[in-house]
Amino acid sequence: MRIAIIGSGISGIAWAATLQRDGHEVVVFERSGQIGGVWANAYPEVRLQNTWTQYHLAEFPWPFRPDDHPTGAQILRYLAAAVEHAKIDLRCDHEVVALTELPHGWRATIRTPTGTHEAAFDYVVVAVGQYTQPKTKLEIADRERFRGEIVTERELDDLDRLAAKRVAVVGYGKSAVDLATFAAKRGSRVEHVVRTPRWLIPLKIAGVLHYTFALFTRISSVMVPCWAHPTAAERFLHSSLAGLVPGFWAMVGAVVQLQYRAAALGHGAAARARIRQLMPTHSLVADMRSAAALAPQGYFGAVARAEITPHRGVLSRFVENGIVLTNGTELPCELVVLCLGSGSPVFPFMPARYRELLEAEPDGVQLYRHLIHPRIPRLAFAGYNHGFMHVPAAEVGALWISATIRGELELPSVEQMEAAIEHVRAYKRAHVNFEPSRSCAVNTRFQQYLDILLAELGVSPYRKPHLLAELFSRYEAADYAGIIAEYHAAQTGRDQPRRPSDLAT
Repeated sequence: MRIAIIGSGISGIAWAATLQRDGHEVVVFERSGQIGGVWANAYPEVRLQNTWTQYHLAEFPWPFRPDDHPTGAQILRYLAAAVEHAKIDLRCDHEVVALTELPHGWRATIRTPTGTHEAAFDYVVVAVGQYTQPKTKLEIADRERFRGEIVTERELDDLDRLAAKRVAVVGYGKSAVDLATFAAKRGSRVEHVVRTPRWLIPLKIAGVLHYTFALFTRISSVMVPCWAHPTAAERFLHSSLAGLVPGFWAMVGAVVQLQYRAAALGHGAAARARIRQLMPTHSLVADMRSAAALAPQGYFGAVARAEITPHRGVLSRFVENGIVLTNGTELPCELVVLCLGSGSPVFPFMPARYRELLEAEPDGVQLYRHLIHPRIPRLAFAGYNHGFMHVPAAEVGALWISATIRGELELPSVEQMEAAIEHVRAYKRAHVNFEPSRSCAVNTRFQQYLDILLAELGVSPYRKPHLLAELFSRYEAADYAGIIAEYHAAQTGRDQPRRPSDLAT
């Protein structure tokens, strides 16, 4: 099968390596001159929120020792090594500008520096990232009056631009808290405008336990409420013992908020008041989404010391020397950094009738198994099962799709797939706070998601050597090594296709 992959971020590269190892001919098209997706466009000093052992191809460990939380530059270096190791046919400066449906595949129209040409493929994988969409821009009154500088995080190519000035940061996601902290460390006075405080995950829970040991072990991941629970024991936990689950997360939330408050110790009542501005009022579980962010080291300390001053509110308009919030508060500043996230994914290269299906919802496209749209044939999506174990999810998803391509996994009817999609979408809208890519992620439900897909492939979802390790040791990318061989071993002697379970995910 000849397969085109559009996009060369970590998802596109993981899919290419997996599909190629499973016997397919793969070509990856990257519109820019640099592989890496969001990492190629990131601001300086950005770091991975996962640890390095959780972010690599299962069968290609890091060829060098990066930081525990690798930098963007280290990740780009790893991705280049992975492409070379897997001998992936990856073509930079090749933009797929149109896909035309054929009776048994797709024709891609590809624009290159030397001209435009066409190529036919049996199957297409869309790996354009959720976070490579244009950054959200607000139409804010009196913008032209402002004498200072206005930038988004993508436009900050030098962090010294944040140094020794009055800076206003608007937003409260990962980029916003990172850049507010960077500015404070460079001697700037930072006004941080926060519409709705969210839960920031401490690097170490209670100052002792690295957060990945709290969220990446099976003993804790089974406690995450989900749209589908793969085992009878897990379903029993979330139904008959339902009071235990919210109690567990309330306890975790109390510990986290105690850590927030601890930053103000010794800094007086004003520091405690500033920290209170950042206390979320909704549940921790509601913020278990793609936009979940680590608290940068030093952020809450800087708030306590008044190097960063948080303001609850919404940016309303500009004045000559600052900004004004909707509550009338005027904040003097020389530089405004807008960290407002990206819009919902768009697919300008798709036929119009398919674009309507994919771009209709404000929180992104919900897919069957977070992989395919039931009404678009011979096309899958990479990276739309984004989660805390992102690379294993990409590899398992690619293998699952490969099984459907071979006819070894038989898809349900369109109507059954749409019913499953609606179940997941309704759950997310009821239980997960809004974001433009809410539908395009499994986030903290990675364990449930991976368990379901692996079981459908006949591969054991339990990747640890014994029960104690399975329950208490941290899951990492290398745990999913060997899944292709295991799948083909499970296929030996089968003459009937497998069928997905009735669980919706």
